[in-house]
Amino acid sequence: MNFHGRPAYPIGFFATVTIVIVALSTTFLLWDLRKRELAHTRAETVGITKIFVEQTERSFESADLVLRGVQNRLAAPYAAQLSLDSFEIHLLLATRVLGMRQMDSLFLIDPNGYVINSSVEQPKKRIDVGSHEYYKTFLSQGGKNLFISKPIHDAQTKSWIIYLARKIISEDGVFRGLIVATIDIAHFEDVYKLMKLDYPRPVSLYRDDGILLASFPHRDNMIGERGPELGLELPRLDYGKLLFLPHLKNIGENEDLVLGAVPKFPLFIAVTNDEEEALASWRETAIPIVMSSTLVSLFIIVAAGLLIREAMRQQKLADELGMVHDRYRHTIESVMDAIIAVDEDKNIILFNPSAERMFGLEAKDVLGQPLAMLLPERFRDAHHSHVKKFGSSEVGSRAMGPQLGIVGLRSDGVEFPIESTISQTIINGKKQLTAVLRDVTERRKSEIELREMNRQLRGLSEALENIREEERARIARELHDDLGQQLTGLKLELTWLNGRIKEGRLPPEDRILEMKQQLDGAIASVRRISTELRPIILDDLGFAEAVKWLIGEFTKRTHVPVELNLNAEVCVSNSELATALFRIVQESLTNIARHAQATLVQITLDKDEHYLTLTISDNGIGLPAEMQSGGFGLVSMRERANALGAKFTMANGRLSGVVIRVEFDLDSPIFSEVNA
Repeated sequence: MNFHGRPAYPIGFFATVTIVIVALSTTFLLWDLRKRELAHTRAETVGITKIFVEQTERSFESADLVLRGVQNRLAAPYAAQLSLDSFEIHLLLATRVLGMRQMDSLFLIDPNGYVINSSVEQPKKRIDVGSHEYYKTFLSQGGKNLFISKPIHDAQTKSWIIYLARKIISEDGVFRGLIVATIDIAHFEDVYKLMKLDYPRPVSLYRDDGILLASFPHRDNMIGERGPELGLELPRLDYGKLLFLPHLKNIGENEDLVLGAVPKFPLFIAVTNDEEEALASWRETAIPIVMSSTLVSLFIIVAAGLLIREAMRQQKLADELGMVHDRYRHTIESVMDAIIAVDEDKNIILFNPSAERMFGLEAKDVLGQPLAMLLPERFRDAHHSHVKKFGSSEVGSRAMGPQLGIVGLRSDGVEFPIESTISQTIINGKKQLTAVLRDVTERRKSEIELREMNRQLRGLSEALENIREEERARIARELHDDLGQQLTGLKLELTWLNGRIKEGRLPPEDRILEMKQQLDGAIASVRRISTELRPIILDDLGFAEAVKWLIGEFTKRTHVPVELNLNAEVCVSNSELATALFRIVQESLTNIARHAQATLVQITLDKDEHYLTLTISDNGIGLPAEMQSGGFGLVSMRERANALGAKFTMANGRLSGVVIRVEFDLDSPIFSEVNA
């Protein structure tokens, strides 16, 4: 079973199993005790039955001995001469009854069914008993055996009696009558109740036909009747063997009847073993056992409840601790800076994934190793002294920045600059140092590039200022030397013309034509100067025509052919964009003319799904390494591109020359404004 993460489950499971085991053990113990108790009571009942069988046999044997004694005496020659109703016979009967506790009286019946003598007194009047069972039985069936009658209720003594009878036969075989003994059944019931047992067991004496003769406790209404507990069919009993007969009481309880036949007599004893009574002692034992097992189970439940509560609390704490640990681990693993922790011996105990990427090492290869392996050898001693000094201080944390010149060592031997923040803490009584490292290679590179760019911008600014002054000086010279002189000459001609007109003379036609030529020259000079400042064609005819004019001028001066392909000229409809692209092309052609020594120039303007790209390439000598950052012309082109959000790149071609690329994102606002 998988109980991982569910501590309450195993406790509940084992508590349940324990309770079930206790319950099963208790049930088995009680069942075994019950079985033993039933076996004990059954064995005890068997013993009691045997005792009662022996007692009953003795009682009836004694009574039968008296009857047989009288029978033998009456069959003797002397008694055969006496009349059955004689006094001598009366004395014989009375003598025989003396000492017989179970026998109340003896009396003689003649062949005609009349009582003719008795051990009590001689009857003065003969009593007819011809209707009694014992007389009818001997009269109809004959036989010499002892006859035992049904119980008869004596109205005078209010007791139940049974009759034992035998035939009186003379030596010559003549039937002379019956000798009958009366026995009070209370004698047997007194004997039965003398037995002291754990609990009373009902005892019954039956004739072999199932007629109840005596019972304890006394069942007055059933005496002389067939016992219902025997069932419809009487069991067959063998002398010396006992028979168990199960019986269901009226209230649904089980009981066993132990039946034992009385030897030599048509009688049997039945001792009832009531299961409920038999288990009374077992219940007295079972109750404390059940209570003990119940208390044990309750204790287990309470203990399990407390353990489950504590386990759940511990699990909750463990979950919270796990969450904290996971949060800590995810934080350590997700942070972009490298985190390295060392113990007191400066051995690495924490190396997060960012540190793995920074140093090119896996944590499993670094953990337990000295921190010095991550530093160039020349810096190890200085760094060790700094760390040792910090560890001995009371400062919780501090930065170890550029002023310390910390340098890391990658797995491939490459050194790189690091900025570090180091802290110390006590964990489990041991000091731990933790450093947060940041690779500042790119930042240092960016700083250098920024400084270089600032230098270039300052140079560009100075150059632009110089160019502006030079341009102003040039324009001033152009205006003074060229246009100024033309206008001065034209002014003198107009002054001369004004004098001629005042004099009323017409000027010569050739002088007027000369004045017109001077005016055309002045206009041409103005156009030339304005075109040099900004081509009018860029505003009048657009970017494509302006570039074609620029290429024409370039080819006239350098005799270098230019391949022009402006497939995406339709995208250049913004004047700011057109001016920037025109100036970039102009500056590129100027640089090619000055430095490239090229024989071919290619200019393309294409677009794809996302970008508009201007590409200018030549097959010249390329750009030297020391000029990769470019001069003022390249800086101005880069700045023009950056001002419009474009990406400017310049590099040597794969075979020769230089390739300049300017990429504009079509999602840039400059295109959005045009589309709008």
